Amino acid sequence: MAYDIITIGSGLGGLLSSALMAREGRKVLLLEQHSIPGGYCTSYKRNGFTFNIPSVFTNIMDGELYSTLNSLRLFDELEWVDVDNFAKYIYPDIEIVMPANDLDGCRENIKTAFPSDKNAVDKVFTEITRLQKNMSSLQQPGKSIREIISLVTTIPKMILLSKKSFYNYLRKFTDNEKLITVLSSLWGYAGLPSKNIPAMLLLMMSGECYGNPTSFPRDGYQAVSDFLAGKFLEFGGEIKYRTAVSRILIEDRKAAGVETATGEIFHAGAVVSNADTKKTFLELVGRQNLPRRLALKVDAHTPSASGVSLHIGTNLDLSKLDLKYGNIFFYESWEDSNIFYDKAMTNTIDIEKDNIVLGLQASSLLSDRFAPEGMNTLHICLYPLHHGYKQNFRIKDGVRGEEYREIKDQLADILIRKVDKLIPGLSGSILVKELSTPYTFERYTGASDGAWYDSVSSINQRFQRPSSETPIEHLYLTGTKAFGGAGMSSALRGGIETAKAISRK
Repeated sequence: MAYDIITIGSGLGGLLSSALMAREGRKVLLLEQHSIPGGYCTSYKRNGFTFNIPSVFTNIMDGELYSTLNSLRLFDELEWVDVDNFAKYIYPDIEIVMPANDLDGCRENIKTAFPSDKNAVDKVFTEITRLQKNMSSLQQPGKSIREIISLVTTIPKMILLSKKSFYNYLRKFTDNEKLITVLSSLWGYAGLPSKNIPAMLLLMMSGECYGNPTSFPRDGYQAVSDFLAGKFLEFGGEIKYRTAVSRILIEDRKAAGVETATGEIFHAGAVVSNADTKKTFLELVGRQNLPRRLALKVDAHTPSASGVSLHIGTNLDLSKLDLKYGNIFFYESWEDSNIFYDKAMTNTIDIEKDNIVLGLQASSLLSDRFAPEGMNTLHICLYPLHHGYKQNFRIKDGVRGEEYREIKDQLADILIRKVDKLIPGLSGSILVKELSTPYTFERYTGASDGAWYDSVSSINQRFQRPSSETPIEHLYLTGTKAFGGAGMSSALRGGIETAKAISRK
């Protein structure tokens, strides 16, 4: 059977691009290896508790993304919770609250924590504000990714910010390493610490996180993915779950369809891949079908690291504690996060003895639909952690045996003990605990080595323009690969860009 479009993977980009194409009347088939849609935007249930994989949405309430989602009635048909405070930063001797949709409020709270560095904070936030206003105006309906990229590549100051590390950018204004650490706190969302990540990227991310509304789906993130999948079906699309794609068919140097792991073949006028870059080109297309220049680019492509996610169901009353935030960043020490990152990536980190950075979220304090009455959920996140940790988690020949389960239990217990310092009594009140490793993420999302983001943007890599179009005719990318950046809003914008690119043909 032939289709107009076949989409591989039901992450947010794949779901949105497929829904938009089906709404245009195109015959679209979406193939998903998991039993549910969403990729990393999912939820799951255990013993009466509902656990979310991601945390919060930012920067979806204006511009083309908002108008597109609004046209699908996402904000009318799902219930949303507005989160007052985007984050709380907890350090050994300082706690800083970062309000949502309030750049000035974030600026003032950091200045209060660092009264001797007020001028430095003002200079950084002036840059964040300027960039946020520029990007917001470009993201109004009708603006394309090419127009956004054109802004980055034509203004000399922005080009300079793209080549300078965030750490070196901040050193122009201050030599206070603690302040630099605080201003760099969002580095985990981008996949690289301050000495490797371009200043431009972290400044833009700060503007998006601090200067836009923070929202949370009352029923959890699976509701968002289910909604988009439902709209896709409503528009006449077709979804096949538990269907892994083994290769993209290439005929006369053009994408012509796909073959599944069971040998089933589907033909199409265009193929959209939401798989990661290396998997798309090296596994599904095959090196033999790649133009030489493209093959070299893919070889140089650096995927992000993965991490560990621990979900806890507890009968502890978390409402008595100050935990009602979109995110909580818990730093055990002021130790340089660049050192922590290097240790994690070289597998020399000792999770128990080393000082680490943890992300926390008590989702049940944001919505009462995630835990039974009188109980709560807690999400503990450790990033990064290499998939090769402790000799690949002692997985042998792809089999997750007793040693793998022991390492998971050890990791969970270590993380719980560390968080017990912040939430006394947690370790003695746990009813459910589920720990996900890089291999868990790879199993359910198909991401190579369980990478959380398709790629990392390093100052050591030359700038590569994100695009939905590829050198292989009729083959398109979607999600963050089509837009750039990381996170749910970037993945959704990538879906819009993919749909527009196909519509132009």
